[in-house]
Amino acid sequence: MAQPKLDEFGGCVTPATAAVFDTVSATDPVPGLRLLASSPDCVKLLDVDGRVKFMNENGLGLLEIDSFNSLDNRKWVEFWPDDLRPAVEKAIREAQSGTIGHFSGYCPTAKGTPKWWDVKLSPVYDNSGQLIWLLCVSRDVSSQKEAENALRVSEERFRALADNIAQFAWMADPTGQIVWYNQRWFDFTGTTLDEMKGWGWRSVHHPDHIDRVVAKFTACIEDGTVWEDTFPLRGANGEYRWFLSRAMPIRDDSGKIAHWCGTNTDITEQRSASERLRQLARLVELSHEAIIVRSLSKGVMLWNRGCVELYGYTKDEVIGRDAHVLLKTENALSREDLEHLLQSDGTWSGELARTSKDGTRVWVDSRKQVIQLGSEFVVLESDRDITERHRADEVRNLLVAELHHRVKNTLAIVQSLASQTARNSRTVADFVAGFSGRLQSLASAHNVLTDTNWSGALIRDVVRVQIEVIAGDMTKVDLSGPHIYVPPQAALQLTLILHELATNATKHGALSQPGGRIGVTWQHVPGNTDEVRLVWRELGGPRVEKPSRQGFGLSLIERSGRLPHLNANMTFEDSGVVCTVVVKLSEKTQIPQPYFNPARKVDRF
Repeated sequence: MAQPKLDEFGGCVTPATAAVFDTVSATDPVPGLRLLASSPDCVKLLDVDGRVKFMNENGLGLLEIDSFNSLDNRKWVEFWPDDLRPAVEKAIREAQSGTIGHFSGYCPTAKGTPKWWDVKLSPVYDNSGQLIWLLCVSRDVSSQKEAENALRVSEERFRALADNIAQFAWMADPTGQIVWYNQRWFDFTGTTLDEMKGWGWRSVHHPDHIDRVVAKFTACIEDGTVWEDTFPLRGANGEYRWFLSRAMPIRDDSGKIAHWCGTNTDITEQRSASERLRQLARLVELSHEAIIVRSLSKGVMLWNRGCVELYGYTKDEVIGRDAHVLLKTENALSREDLEHLLQSDGTWSGELARTSKDGTRVWVDSRKQVIQLGSEFVVLESDRDITERHRADEVRNLLVAELHHRVKNTLAIVQSLASQTARNSRTVADFVAGFSGRLQSLASAHNVLTDTNWSGALIRDVVRVQIEVIAGDMTKVDLSGPHIYVPPQAALQLTLILHELATNATKHGALSQPGGRIGVTWQHVPGNTDEVRLVWRELGGPRVEKPSRQGFGLSLIERSGRLPHLNANMTFEDSGVVCTVVVKLSEKTQIPQPYFNPARKVDRF
């Protein structure tokens, strides 16, 4: 019979292994080979030594192998993880001995995809009964394995959760017959499921409460509504403890009750603690000092009238909530560190910043102590309002810092004035006169700023004061401009320039002549309300020329472009000196800089 092309069967072989099918064709008709090749499983032919000779196309796809060449004539056991190779070798030996080898295990694909396989190896004989091949069929059971693992993990988690939760847990059928309890129930009651199933649970209830409990439970079962009740249960030691019990109906897709799920939570300590707290509450309720009692785990338990007065929240708004979160408590320590110190030391005291209901920031002197109520620990806290004291401290600190800042800057200016005046003075008398005048000018500017609490100064006042200090009166001065305030630092810098202009005008300019006058005008720069342009113009004085020697005043004006808040330009016209100063009114946009240092980069003469 003519041999069909190998690729017609959907199998993958190399020329070196094409002889495989010479034998297969003689022992197995073409339809059988086609069936193996088209199997959705991974089908392989191994020689009697366990070497791979053939793999169907679907098998290559399952194993994510691009070319059969990488498999041809390699030992099949080499493709399995080391821990599974003993099982693979055992299956090969079983097939070689004439039985079917079988195993299951994990083996990733060629590209690393994790997969689980169910593998069977069968012997293949020729017509004479001679073993010639091992037929291997590997089925991808990854999805089944994942489902089995998920189910197993789910069951383990359920049991771990059910048997280790603090509550007793149980299940009942639609009629209320108990069918399951968690281990906690049996540990507490000392009973067994046979004793408790159905309605056997009644035997551990207190006789004074059993009739009430059964009646309410039966009514909820009949109505299909949530059941909740509190009652005492007898433990294995014969003592009764109080429990809060709840049960909910679980319904199927049709809306019918499939079963009931319930829990019993021990509330014995809580009942005792609540009674003690009620007694404590009566003692502290009338206190005007804020007193808080809170559980370390369950939030605020007591909130007295002093708390309402201090923080603004009513009891209903606070009980059961976390006071730290509600009041936005701020402290140098983190909340976790504070709680750790409180629990380890038992007491804590310090200042806390909190936010009241209306948004007001409240500072309190807080004292906390951990006390034990039954088996539960709670925190007793008393808060005394120190907001006014804290505000006074803040104002004091602010004033001290501001005073330090202003004194430091003022001394820096004075030092710079002294240095530059000395460099431009020929005699001690010249130095004393120049330095004294500049100090007086600076002092007058401080007086103007102090009158406005250093919030700024009117340009008119700054100009007037400087001219009066130098010239003595304003009879020869014309001032014109709107009411415009300049910031403190700009006012001080403007003062230095005006002082030099007034001094020069008195000694050499318009004010040195009987008919001389000075006109000072100012207005906002057109289109820019953050800047104001001031023009100093002298008229009727002697003819002026730009001096050949550059003194302190001219140096200051020409270098004013380096000042952070203003710049000035001086021209020497035939009619007199004209100086234009542009002052920046907004300090918010300026990069903080130290006060102007007149001695910086000024040439010596």
